[in-house]
Amino acid sequence: MSLEKLKALRKRRKEGATIALQKSKAYLLACERESAEKYNELQQYGQWRLQHQEELFSQLQADSFFPDDLGRYMSNVDRMKVKKNQLEEELEAIKLKYQQAEKSLGEKKMALSVITKKLEKLSEIIDIKKKELTSGDGLKEEDVIDEIVAFRAATR
Repeated sequence: MSLEKLKALRKRRKEGATIALQKSKAYLLACERESAEKYNELQQYGQWRLQHQEELFSQLQADSFFPDDLGRYMSNVDRMKVKKNQLEEELEAIKLKYQQAEKSLGEKKMALSVITKKLEKLSEIIDIKKKELTSGDGLKEEDVIDEIVAFRAATR
């Protein structure tokens, strides 16, 4: 493979990594919005729950008291607690998803950085070899490729 073909391949990889990074950023923002929405939902439910619980208790006090009334009141309170716990669990799951998205974004940034550095190094090598070839002092392109392959094999 010629150095120019290798450069074109690395450019395509860089483009792919850039697109993956953009998608990862968009996903992170979506997770952030979802987390904020769920937090707001939980806050609103908490306020509603307290008001509704007070209303139920007021009704319980206002009516003549029957043992079944207390059982219904407690049942309603328990259902509201279950709903609150469910919303809290959903919020925690969204936070976990957000943390994973953050981690993925960091990995994508790192991958793009590595690809960019490799492309820059290859571009520098190509420029140097072109200068050497035009001056007549350089090696043939096949020799350059052999040198790169030998260097890679030695560094692994």
